[in-house]
Amino acid sequence: MSEKSRLTGYPSIDKPWLKYYSEEAVNAPLPECSVYEYMYENNKDYPSDIAISYMGRKITYGELFESIDKTAAAFIKAGVKEKEIVTVALPSIPEALYCVYALNKIGAVANMIHPLAGKEETLNYFNEVQSRIAVIFDVAYTTIADAIDKTSVEQVIVASPADSLPMHLRVLYGLKVKKPNLNGKVFQSWKSFIQDGKETAIPDVKKDCHEMAIISHTGGTTGAPKGVMCSDNNVNALIYQIICNFEYHRQETCLVVLPPFVNYSLVESMMATLCIGFKVALIPKYEPLKLGEYIAKYKPYVIFSIPAYWEAVQRIKNIDSIDMSCLRYSIYGGESMVPETEIVINNLLKKCGARGQLLKGVGSTELIAAATSTYEGCNEIGSAGVPLSRMNCKIVDKETDEEVSYNHKGEICFTGPTLMLGYYNNKQATDEIVKVHSDGKRWLHTGDIGYMTEDGILYVTGRIKRISMTKGRDGQITKLFPDRVERAISSSDLVELCCVICAPDELRIHYPKAFVTLKENIDKDQAKEEILNLCKEKLPEYMVPEEIKFVDSLPRTSRGKINYRALE
Repeated sequence: MSEKSRLTGYPSIDKPWLKYYSEEAVNAPLPECSVYEYMYENNKDYPSDIAISYMGRKITYGELFESIDKTAAAFIKAGVKEKEIVTVALPSIPEALYCVYALNKIGAVANMIHPLAGKEETLNYFNEVQSRIAVIFDVAYTTIADAIDKTSVEQVIVASPADSLPMHLRVLYGLKVKKPNLNGKVFQSWKSFIQDGKETAIPDVKKDCHEMAIISHTGGTTGAPKGVMCSDNNVNALIYQIICNFEYHRQETCLVVLPPFVNYSLVESMMATLCIGFKVALIPKYEPLKLGEYIAKYKPYVIFSIPAYWEAVQRIKNIDSIDMSCLRYSIYGGESMVPETEIVINNLLKKCGARGQLLKGVGSTELIAAATSTYEGCNEIGSAGVPLSRMNCKIVDKETDEEVSYNHKGEICFTGPTLMLGYYNNKQATDEIVKVHSDGKRWLHTGDIGYMTEDGILYVTGRIKRISMTKGRDGQITKLFPDRVERAISSSDLVELCCVICAPDELRIHYPKAFVTLKENIDKDQAKEEILNLCKEKLPEYMVPEEIKFVDSLPRTSRGKINYRALE
């Protein structure tokens, strides 16, 4: 009897993707420990190995452990207790990793947010979790300094990319970025914070790995910011699944191109590769057109990136002359790539000597990051690969939530050990996206539309809600939610209707463009000024529309809804 004839017709029962994994990958016990313990146990015998490569500075695993302990002691000195939530708003600098692991070691929770989210959103993040202590990026100091008294925060540690730079680069950074004048009462420098923790004992905490360890933020399918509660077990389960089909040797290099407030970067690029003894190359502000320089400098074995960054290689001068023979894994996630573009990039990688084609997957912050991946034998162009070894997947009818069979489209749902504990202090939003099915399990309804083949290969064909990737003026990649921008614009009394689209852009990937109909007898210049002021007040900088076009009417679908596709 053939394998296909044994199928019941339902992916979640048949799990045809398991044939791509070893028995150990499918059945071995998952790590039952903290995030810090998982990383420490795998590296404690290699203190001289390099853990972090940062702008010319090499930080060994021994030095990493020492810096984590110093940071943990400083948090203890500041009064941080078990389960307390500390907000961390940093780019890809060593201090971000020190904070995450130190807080985990003492049983506290790291609330990871965009370092330049804008004043209102940053203050809301602080208050949402009632953070008493926050660690922020020095560039954000002037944004929030005059409003910190409106929050729960009592102490702010200001960290700078310069804090871990080699001396000559530290001087150059100081010439470019004005050092904030910290008042010492609420705000203090990273150096002062660490100094305060000297001689402070670190308690031996044995935390429950099924409790909250990290809060990451997502707009889900609506664009309203929500805190995703991630346990140690969630994070470690993803790390285990990422590395179980990974061919590697210690001291290979992972080039980190995305910031740590994105789980895809924090967990997969940083934590997972640290757990297998890699060197993590941190770049505070990644520039995709400098890929050739980064490859020559760091010799990366793996890069976890996004489609826009891989697409950018086509614009690099003399791309064919770049030696990419060090590159074993070229991975993208976050959104899909046009099949024709994927073929072009694969051909470029091959010309440059890279040792494999583009690999990809689909996932969400609610699943920590990736839920699928591609491997040799299941890396079809245009596909999202197969579910990870411990994940289950089903495609359901959008109206009934009943599972459909192979090659039938529906909403993609996942369950497994990486499924979030829930949204922080938001049971209603959690229940809208995580539903208990007839099998008694919690399933995440992703908002993605797609189908699965009899080989377990998943194809994503669209979304129920609109989401695109964008880049802010700070260079950080994040998600753009048009409906959230629409709500901000619609709050103006001058606006009748609006529709926001994600306009493609070479520099920003996408930017928000608003089409607005005004109420009668409204001056357009006045309206534009008010709309922009409202957006700047209510939205992070990267969601403020770059274009506002006033129109007499908006196109409609046959069902009477605003046809945003026609505007795109």
